[in-house]
Amino acid sequence: MRRDTLRHNASSGLLALAAFAQSSALAQDIVMGTRYRQSAAVLARYPDVDLKLETPALIPGRTTLTTQAELETFLAQLTRPNTPLVMQTLTTTAQGRAVPILYFTEERHADPASIRAAGRPVVWLIGQQHGNEPASGEAMLALARELAEGRLRPHLEHLSIVIVPRANPDGAAADQRDTAAKMDLNRDHATMALAETRALHAAVQALPPDLVIDAHEFSVAQRWIEKFGALQAVDLMALEATHPMVPAEIKSLSRDLFAPAIEAAMKEKGLATFPYHTTSTRRAEKTISMGGNAPGIARNAFGLMGAVSFLLETRGVGIGMESYQRRVATQVIAIEAILKTAAAHAERLRTTVSAARRAIATDGKSQVVIASTPAQETVQLPMIDPESGERRTTEVTMANSRQAQPTQQRPRPAAYIVLPEAKAVAAELALFGASTCVVTTALDLDAEMFEISDRGTADRRAINPDAAVKAQIRDVRVHVPAGSLYVPMAQPMANRLVTVMEPDAPGSFVAVDVVRVPTDRTTAPIIRVPAGTSVPVTAGEGADAALLCHR
Repeated sequence: MRRDTLRHNASSGLLALAAFAQSSALAQDIVMGTRYRQSAAVLARYPDVDLKLETPALIPGRTTLTTQAELETFLAQLTRPNTPLVMQTLTTTAQGRAVPILYFTEERHADPASIRAAGRPVVWLIGQQHGNEPASGEAMLALARELAEGRLRPHLEHLSIVIVPRANPDGAAADQRDTAAKMDLNRDHATMALAETRALHAAVQALPPDLVIDAHEFSVAQRWIEKFGALQAVDLMALEATHPMVPAEIKSLSRDLFAPAIEAAMKEKGLATFPYHTTSTRRAEKTISMGGNAPGIARNAFGLMGAVSFLLETRGVGIGMESYQRRVATQVIAIEAILKTAAAHAERLRTTVSAARRAIATDGKSQVVIASTPAQETVQLPMIDPESGERRTTEVTMANSRQAQPTQQRPRPAAYIVLPEAKAVAAELALFGASTCVVTTALDLDAEMFEISDRGTADRRAINPDAAVKAQIRDVRVHVPAGSLYVPMAQPMANRLVTVMEPDAPGSFVAVDVVRVPTDRTTAPIIRVPAGTSVPVTAGEGADAALLCHR
C-alpha cells in the first residue's frame, strides 16, 4: 500500500511558495460553477452579522472567493516572531497545491512532543474538506488572525490549537466538492485512500486531539426545492460524533457542555440553528437523515478515537457568495463559543478524553457494533418559501443517528491476527495510531475466522452505509504462521479497529479491497483471537508496541 510522508516545511519555504503562487494566479483562480440565485426577499432575511472579519474574500466590494495564492500570502503575513503561530505544510495535493497547517501555542511550538508536554487540551480545526464550501475555509482564516493577534489569543493559556484552513485546495480551485481524484475527502477517514487524508491522520496521530471541529456548508436549494418546494432556513447545523461505539462520556460532554454553548452564541447574535441533516438525491424519497454513523466521516472517526468531535455546517452550498459575510461569521461565532468553553473547562475536557481512551483500551467485556440502524421520528423542518422568504415549516420523517440501534453485534475479541498475505495492512493501521505486534513462532490456536458469504462494493459516500460484505464467524483450529500481524485490542484505537477489521462492517478493509480475499476463497485472512489466548509476539509498529507486545 502506498504511504505518503508527512512533510514539514519552514514558514520561509511557504513564503516562497506563496510568491510562486502569486506569479501563476490564473492557475489558482477559483472556477465558480452555476448556482442558485435567491430572491431579494430571501436575501433580506440573511444580512451581514455585526462582527468584524478581515480576510481576503471579505474586503469591501470584493466579489470573488479567496484563491490559493491569497490564502498562502494571508497566512504567511500572520507568521511573525511575535505571534504564537508556526506554519508548516501538511502535504502537497495531486495538482501541486500546498495544504498549510497552523500550530498555535503560547510557547510557539510546532513539535508534537513539545506541545503534548505542555499538558493543555489539543484542539484541531479543519476547514473546507469539501472544495465548494468556501465559508468553512474563510472562517479558518478569520480565526487564525484572532488567535495570532486578536481576541482569541488568551485562549492559548489553556489550549493548544491546530488549524488546517483548507484541507481540499484542489477542490476549492475547481469549486467542486471532491478532490482532484474525484473522491469525497470527508468519507475517507476510515480507510484513507487519499493522500490528503493520510497526511492529515499522520499529523493527528503525532498530536492526538481532545477536541475536533470540522467546518462545512450545507445545500440551500437544489434537492430541497425538488422535494419540498422550499429552501433551507437555518444559519447553522451542528452535530457531534454519533457512531454507536463513540464512548458515552464523550457523547455526554458534547451534548451537555459544548452544544448548549453553541446554541447560546447563535441565539445572542440572532442566528438560527438545527441539528445537521441531509437528504438523498432521489426525488421521490422525502425523508431526511440527521447526519450519519459511517466511521469514514471525520466527526465519527475522531469520536471513535475518544475525542470530542463536532461537525458545523453553514447555509451556503450552491448560492455562490450570497450572504457570504454572514456564513463566515456564523462559523466564527460557533467555533469561538466552542473554544471559549474548552478553555474554561480545559481540565474537564482533558481528563474526560483521557479517561475515555483508557476505558476503550481496557474494555474486555462489551459487544462491538458491526451494524446499526437510526431511529425514525417525525420532525418539523424549518424552511422558507423560495420567493417570498416566508417561513414554511415542513413535517418530515428523519433518521435520527443519535438514537441508532445496533442491528449486529459480536463479543469483543482480545486481538485480531492478520495472516502474512495481508500483512501490508500494518501501514494502514499505523495511520490510525494503532500499535501492532508480529507473531514470532508458528502455532495452532482455537480462534474465529470470517466466512464470506457475499461480496459487494462499499459505497464510500453513504452516511449510513449498509455492509458491502456478508460474513459469519465460525470457530476453527487455525494455523498461524510466524510473521503474521497481531493487532491487540488493549489500546485506545480499538473502536476504530473494529470498523475496519470486521469484514462485514460498512467500509471495512475487506469491503474496500485494502485486504483482498481471492475469488476462489471463502475465508478472509483475518482471525479473531478470543480472550485468554496466548500468542508469542514481538513489537511491531506504533508508539505503544513495545508495551502492548510484551505483556
